[in-house]
Amino acid sequence: MALFIFGAFALLSLLDIPLLHIFYHKPLQHIEYHDWYRLLRIMGYMGTWIIVGSVYIAHDRNRHRGLAIFFSALISGAFAELTKLIVARERPVINSDIQPGWYHFRGFFSGFSDGSNLGFPSSHTAVAFGGCLMLACFLPKANRLLLMLAVGCGITRMLTGAHFATDVFGGALLGWGSARMMCYFAGAHVEGLRPKYRMPF
Repeated sequence: MALFIFGAFALLSLLDIPLLHIFYHKPLQHIEYHDWYRLLRIMGYMGTWIIVGSVYIAHDRNRHRGLAIFFSALISGAFAELTKLIVARERPVINSDIQPGWYHFRGFFSGFSDGSNLGFPSSHTAVAFGGCLMLACFLPKANRLLLMLAVGCGITRMLTGAHFATDVFGGALLGWGSARMMCYFAGAHVEGLRPKYRMPF
């Protein structure tokens, strides 16, 4: 698994600039006003998973399902924000213009003094994967749909030039790790799920 992750990250690092030019085009910025774009992007909005978790808590006698969904999204998003401040790699597009050259780093931990326009990893993608994959733990028959929604959220971040592909990949890994951890929690506390329950991914 570690070898696969490292290989995928290395490959995407080589493809970051070409993919940026494929996905990001100034004339396409109006897509932010389309409903399909908003739908996919709000999968990475923490408020979405507060609502989903609250629905589970209100519906389910065992509140651990709702709590697991909420905390999976929250933890992945929090770790993404913290990693941004530590790595301090800037977004690929600032003020609608692609930055020249390759990556732009401000210096490790410099994000704590100025956290604006930092891109690695994508917090929206982390939250989307954390929430969607945790929900897939309880709704395995819908796992492909939920995965598509999470991936779609990551793509929207690339379409607007907010993130490189590696930013999205890093966010997805954080979301996957958070959901995996909370799936084990759910397996121990939710009736009907065997201990150490595994995600469908």
